[in-house]
Amino acid sequence: MANFLSILRDFESRELTSDLIFDIEAEFIRQKVYEPTKAVLGTYLAEYQLTKGKNPKFFYAKDTSPDAAQKVLNGYMRWKDGEPGEVSREDVRYLLENTLTKHGEAGYEYGWEARFKTHIAFMNELGFSRIEKGKPILISDNGKLLALKYVNGYPVDDFDDAPENSAYLTAFARYQTNNPWRHNTIEVNFLSLFLNTVQYLDKKYDSKGISRKELPFFIVWPNNDYQALAEYIHEWREKFGYKFSDETIYQYAMNTLDEDTDNSLRPATKAFIESKQRDYKPDKLTRESPDDVMRKLRQTQIVSLRGNGRFLDVNTFEAEKIQQVISAYSDNNEDVVDDQEKYFDYMGSLDPFLSFESETISEEQAHAVLDVKRRVLHEWADTHDWDTLKAEIIIAANKGYSNDELLSQIEKPTRMEFLAAVIMQKALDSADVIPHYKVDDEGIPFDHASGGRGDDIGVDIDVYHGKTHALLEPTISPARGFQVEHEIPSIMNHIIRSSEANEAANNGYGVPFAIFLAGKVVSPDVGVSVAALRTTSGAEIYPWNADDFADYSQNVKSLEDYAVLRYYAKGVMLSRDSR
Repeated sequence: MANFLSILRDFESRELTSDLIFDIEAEFIRQKVYEPTKAVLGTYLAEYQLTKGKNPKFFYAKDTSPDAAQKVLNGYMRWKDGEPGEVSREDVRYLLENTLTKHGEAGYEYGWEARFKTHIAFMNELGFSRIEKGKPILISDNGKLLALKYVNGYPVDDFDDAPENSAYLTAFARYQTNNPWRHNTIEVNFLSLFLNTVQYLDKKYDSKGISRKELPFFIVWPNNDYQALAEYIHEWREKFGYKFSDETIYQYAMNTLDEDTDNSLRPATKAFIESKQRDYKPDKLTRESPDDVMRKLRQTQIVSLRGNGRFLDVNTFEAEKIQQVISAYSDNNEDVVDDQEKYFDYMGSLDPFLSFESETISEEQAHAVLDVKRRVLHEWADTHDWDTLKAEIIIAANKGYSNDELLSQIEKPTRMEFLAAVIMQKALDSADVIPHYKVDDEGIPFDHASGGRGDDIGVDIDVYHGKTHALLEPTISPARGFQVEHEIPSIMNHIIRSSEANEAANNGYGVPFAIFLAGKVVSPDVGVSVAALRTTSGAEIYPWNADDFADYSQNVKSLEDYAVLRYYAKGVMLSRDSR
């Protein structure tokens, strides 16, 4: 959403017409914030019947020339092989006007217009924007905060995720399922319902959180009565424990929707399930929606994972923010349910009590966070073999899905940092590996390291071993522009600032070197950039592919062993005639 909003800022206050939608959608695609497939964006479609009946509607391609199909394919390949923003908006519009994504949404024309609505729909619900056809595009104060550190769809060089995290927590704290954009009969403030229920169960029954498999109860619960929900879940556990089938919890969760029954623990009737099964599909309620809910809850940064990722609980590191959510947003705001303008004003305002920007951490808190990070790194290093860690870091750095219950809940950029730190700790058990990703009170990462802010240099992972200091800087981006123009210069600055900090502290470490870790280093461009910066600044940066890093780490004896230039990172040199 932050990526989209940073692009939408350029269109703010303009009336949303069909023509403007194509410009905006073209910009989303041009900047590669949204990347359609070749089957859609690269395949010319002369015409397509949109509706049936006596007067059917048709889509007609704008270009009817004989070579239109080849022009579309050529244009798609130029865009696909290029960097974000490289092709013009007009070139992408040409593709949109001669292809069709088969997608429909109420109030929008079938195709790319409807796809645009899917991009902005949840932003409207969270109050980041108010975007509707025929009306001016509006972005709220909270929406502007969300995208504060993004330009043209991407993080700025001095990226700091505190504004984004603050905006998201504020929006999700206020979010209620019955709102002008959804009109849901279920009247729930989801985040506060979850927090209240968890705290009630923890306090009364010492339950240590909610199982991921119990989330269907929250998804269908019809109101904010957290005590009734907590007692229902407790009774469920007394009967079934934590071992039950998806079919069983589906039947019992569906019963809470039936207004003709009370909330005693029993399965829904067959007739009721048949009447609601189209709206509440079993796989969606028991698998897809819980996974989505877990991601959203974790993104608030006030919810912890426990039991190797199987349970969700309150994050005790954020007790003050949890209390603010509970005290301020546990009840539906009935004044905004049917009024888009009031809802936008309510949802889009800032809440300073939910801000991560101004928070200060005491020395005691900082030590507690570092201790739990170190504990988890050593636990993972001791309990995970090399083959597993190599396979998982390849998945994190590239496309693919992890079957690990905990890792699958961590977004890939953060997961890459976590696994890189674990591998380094496993390789050098006596090294002091200090990752700067954000963790919950169990030491499980929920967000990657921020860019430099204040005294924070912005290093992803500091590694100290003997008298050597190294910076471990992972990325999952395969883009040449990002690796060469963003990562390498940033790492150089981190080396310079870390060297200055070491000198000021007189800690004996001196000038560090950096390990740049990517799924696949863009060769030879990264090597050329590293060589040039070494000549101009003296900064030593050693690029590594993720799989090579994992293999090589199995045999290292010291941190200095990583200060080698791999064949794929050596750049190029002009050959000269011996004459």
